[in-house]
Amino acid sequence: MDTQKLKFYKYLGLAVLIIIFIFVSVITIITYGSRDMTNANPLFYYAAQNHLELLFIMIMISIILGFFISGLSFRALEKQRKNSENILQIVLMFLNKEEEEIIKHLVKTTGETTQAEISRLPGLNRVKAYRSLQKMQEKKLIMIKAHGKIRKVILREDVLDILKK
Repeated sequence: MDTQKLKFYKYLGLAVLIIIFIFVSVITIITYGSRDMTNANPLFYYAAQNHLELLFIMIMISIILGFFISGLSFRALEKQRKNSENILQIVLMFLNKEEEEIIKHLVKTTGETTQAEISRLPGLNRVKAYRSLQKMQEKKLIMIKAHGKIRKVILREDVLDILKK
């Protein structure tokens, strides 16, 4: 739901920007085309006489709309961040202390690390790390890939996406 709001705000801002750009372009082209006959049309005469004020008004409208749309987007992002923190806390409730540390380390390292790095975490040794990783692999939270002598530990993409948001 929140990503839909963010997309909506992004497209709304883009639409407003395009409308303003088209409006300014049309006015510029029409004004340029009728620059010799400004007295014939009072609207063009007014635009030509007060072009700096109109430009200032357009800039102010753009700034106000930009702040408004960015404020809405920021609120939606904050709500999404709080939801992901709540999800992380719920996930961590079902894990033991070592598994919790491993998950936090994997999230910090963008979802990929080695088993040796995990065994160097505080409170873990090689045996505890190995056993915790095996339990986590059984729970389908991580994948372990052997790369020569190095065992890479990879947090599943969907789990990482949920925890990273």
